[in-house]
Amino acid sequence: MSANAVSVLPGNELGAALSPLIRGVAQGQCHRIPVHARFEGHSVPATLAVQDEAHCLLELPAGVYSSNPGPFTVALCFQQCLHRPQVPVNLQGRWSGNERPCLELVSYGDRPTYLNERDRAEASLRAAARSPVLFNRRLNVQLHYLSPLNGVFTVLDRDVVIVPGMDLELQFNCPWSGVAMVRVQVLGRFEDQGRLLCHFRVLDKPSSTAVALMLLCQRRHFSFDSLPAALRKSPAIGRLIHVAIVEGTGAMDDLLTCRLAANRHYGRLEDVQDPRALWDEWDPYAIQVSARLGNKCVGAGRVVVNSGHRERCEIEMATPLPRWLWTAGFVEMSRVAILPEYAGHHVMLALLRELGRITLHLQSRYIVLDAIDILVPIYTRLGAQCLPISKKHPYSGETVRVMYFDVGRLLSSLDWHLPQWLYVFGPTIGHSVHRQHIAQLAARFRVSATGIRVKRGIARALKTFMG
Repeated sequence: MSANAVSVLPGNELGAALSPLIRGVAQGQCHRIPVHARFEGHSVPATLAVQDEAHCLLELPAGVYSSNPGPFTVALCFQQCLHRPQVPVNLQGRWSGNERPCLELVSYGDRPTYLNERDRAEASLRAAARSPVLFNRRLNVQLHYLSPLNGVFTVLDRDVVIVPGMDLELQFNCPWSGVAMVRVQVLGRFEDQGRLLCHFRVLDKPSSTAVALMLLCQRRHFSFDSLPAALRKSPAIGRLIHVAIVEGTGAMDDLLTCRLAANRHYGRLEDVQDPRALWDEWDPYAIQVSARLGNKCVGAGRVVVNSGHRERCEIEMATPLPRWLWTAGFVEMSRVAILPEYAGHHVMLALLRELGRITLHLQSRYIVLDAIDILVPIYTRLGAQCLPISKKHPYSGETVRVMYFDVGRLLSSLDWHLPQWLYVFGPTIGHSVHRQHIAQLAARFRVSATGIRVKRGIARALKTFMG
């Protein structure tokens, strides 16, 4: 029988036909791994070789070492690493019976106590991984836990044994935050439900930030409160928030859920269990807007288009509005809601800019809204004015002020509100007011076309300057 015949014998898999002397020899890190070892007062260069899933052999240079028979701690620094200075990892070792000075190291341990169920990753969260220790390999790993500081993964490739102390660069492809490169160091291995898992720590601040931004888009319980204080004010957060006009049933359910959660934060609607109960008689005439962080609806609002019909205006049904508003035409901004754990200027900014864009698209001269006392100064700084009327809040019965924005005046005038107004609505006017339409818009609003051009120019220049 020829040497090749064994590989085609019936009933045998090709892999099973390999000689036992060959099987498992060429694993991804079969070459010797250069490390620096510190133990029991010694600090020496050494070589690490993998024996199996749980054990490694540390070959030491010739010398005089203590003969402690019990296990002791060995600190290893890998020479092939991603982070400088090298970060040591501690393993348990004992002297082997070889003639050469060698330590047997255990890379297998208990489940880390710091793992938090809130850090459990999505079932579909995967990453590609590379390491300077592994020769020309791109691993596929499945994440089971992930936080900005640490995590757990399992390797989906079969020819590589991960060793504690190895540095890995994980590449995530998040559809919302983009490609994230995360540098981590493997700390150990443990068994969980029959699977061998690796736990790791994140090595540097940029990697921790990349993980935080990715989790902000994906995990329900990871919110602004989970971010470092400096990152909460980062422009990167604003770039992750996107707005959309809501029409589908599923998206509308998310919007109503957000509306209910935001009001419950203020002690309202405690007895309401079904978010759909908040759908009211003005929602069918409204353009609904949601602000989203990845797959999470974190803010909502609406623009009610009355088309001159008084019964389509919620404020008019509670208290009559001035005749000049009806003569000029207006839209009503209402039900602005932000999940309390995402409260901050990023979400409110995104909502106000989109609601302003819709108003410009409809070419409505006025925006009418009601505001609780704490919000009146904020809207005033943006150019809103109070009407001499008030009404009751539909959910709590508290008194709210009725206010309005004069869109035409705000587009054409330069006053002390300009810095705050440009910060909020500058991107909207820069995007939605086109140069060839300025004369038409000025005629409709009966304001100065020159003023609109000047304000649009300032807004565009500010955008260029701020990036």
